[in-house]
Amino acid sequence: MQFTQSKTLLQKLLGIWIVSLVGVWVMAAYLNVFEAPRALLESITALNWMALSVILYITLPKGMWSICFIFMSVVGVFHIGLVLANSVGGITDEDTLYQISWWFYNVETENAIHIVNLAMISFALSAILFSKQPKDHLQHTQPNFQINLQYRKRLFHMGGILLCLFVAIFFAIILVTGAISSYGAYLEVMGNNPLYAAIFSYLYFFIGVALVFMCVSYNKEFGYFYFLVFAVWALVAFKIGLRGEVMFPSAVAACMLGRKSAPVKGYILAIGLIAFLIVTGIVKNARVSGDYSGDLGINPLNAIAEMGSSLRAVQETVKWRKNDNFELLMGGSYWAPFERQFALFIPQLERIDVNEDGRLLNIVVQKRAGPIGFSAIAEAYINFGEQGVVFVFFLFGWFMAKLDSSLSNIRNDILIGVALLPVFVTIRNSFIHVPVQIILGLCLASLLMYLGYKKQDRLNESGVQSDECS
Repeated sequence: MQFTQSKTLLQKLLGIWIVSLVGVWVMAAYLNVFEAPRALLESITALNWMALSVILYITLPKGMWSICFIFMSVVGVFHIGLVLANSVGGITDEDTLYQISWWFYNVETENAIHIVNLAMISFALSAILFSKQPKDHLQHTQPNFQINLQYRKRLFHMGGILLCLFVAIFFAIILVTGAISSYGAYLEVMGNNPLYAAIFSYLYFFIGVALVFMCVSYNKEFGYFYFLVFAVWALVAFKIGLRGEVMFPSAVAACMLGRKSAPVKGYILAIGLIAFLIVTGIVKNARVSGDYSGDLGINPLNAIAEMGSSLRAVQETVKWRKNDNFELLMGGSYWAPFERQFALFIPQLERIDVNEDGRLLNIVVQKRAGPIGFSAIAEAYINFGEQGVVFVFFLFGWFMAKLDSSLSNIRNDILIGVALLPVFVTIRNSFIHVPVQIILGLCLASLLMYLGYKKQDRLNESGVQSDECS
């Protein structure tokens, strides 16, 4: 036991030391202490991401199935994927090369790459510092285990039924509106009717909540039907071009399954990821036109490059500050969703029109750069600058590490999963919807768990406790 603890401490100290050295190099390069040519910067950034991933894999108690590792992996894909693919000359898709030619080779992008490095290093350092061995599951007697199994089964079916309902609503809307034909048609429907945009946003969230219930409460005796429903929805959504809408709830589902145990072997996961990237690339090539009859391409690096284009959101914020003298918001975008909700109930508090409120970064970026999404890194930067990126992602690392080390049971896992859904979405979106969705999700999850926990269970548990005492 003592040897294991010493080994864990040594791994953690080694990880902190390496991450700190990399952090010093990145900060020195950013401050122009030494020159880092663009090609070298891209190569070092790609190696930095891979090295940090390996360090987290080794040092975190749950390795690749920890929330910290999964969150950092998703952040990396969406912010460093393009840098990685370009650093090895792996981009073969002509459309991607054309699209990035407008912004990727600018000086502001070099600054954005440095900022992303700072965010990743800060997150990794915090995750290692605060990670602890997860608390053990509570031990149950056999009668209590049977009661628990009945409760889990009810929650599983409640989540599955809700999933089927929200998926049915999704299909009804895209069929009626014609959004099913292509990503361009989907964007047109969203742009022409803000109500549809709001409905879709919450449909994706509720589908994620239902998936969390299913993953947390799942037992092999319950079957796979609801997961097949999710798979069918995911395939159709992917065909349309809704990658993030599928990926983020899937990543949270992986976090929840990982809290119970490693759901699949590492090599199986690697094969699945490669297949996923190939499918993503195929979808990318035809998502606007809806035509899958041409040369689709199977280069996984093309998919990584396109997803990594979220780096543009960081580049845009750098450009705003450099060329447009955009003042830092100093936390304004984080406070705005709370203030706007308070204004609904406090008459003296002004509720600024959404098109005039410069703190709503999803609106700001739409006006300035078009529908490119946004980024948690860009939001931290435009609020507090470089030091804000370091601070915010250090907090992210602390938060994720605390979740990883928390007790794993049905209630905790469901609440954690529901709260993580909007947090993962901010990886390539703004913060504006996070508070409302977390509160709504926690209330809905608590209600469903209360309804699933029947009075008979409490009576049975009382009887079991009496038997144990006697």
